[in-house]
Amino acid sequence: MQAFPEMIAAALHEEWGSSPSARKAVGLITRANERAVRNWFDGRNGPSGENLVCLIQHSDAVLSAVLRASHRDQLLPAVGLLSLKTPLRSALQSLEQAFPG
Repeated sequence: MQAFPEMIAAALHEEWGSSPSARKAVGLITRANERAVRNWFDGRNGPSGENLVCLIQHSDAVLSAVLRASHRDQLLPAVGLLSLKTPLRSALQSLEQAFPG
C-alpha cells in the first residue's frame, strides 16, 4: 500500500491541482495552517482525522483514496455516481427549459 501522506498528496493534487491557490482553498476548507497544508500537498505528512474527514466532505478524490486504502473498492462506483448528480441535474434543467411541457 502507498504511504498515507503520499496517497493524500496524490488525491489533493488530483482534486485541486498544484497551485498556491489550491493550497489556500484546502486551508480555508480545513482551517488548517498554511504549513500543514503545504506538507499534505508535498506528501510529508497526512492530515489529522478531523481534517481528513473535512477533506472527504469536499473531495471525491480523497474519499476514493481512503476507500482504496481501506480495501473498500466495492464502494468506489457509488462515489462516481454521486459526482454525476450535479451535472445530470443541470442537464435536466437545460432540457426542461429547451423543451417545456
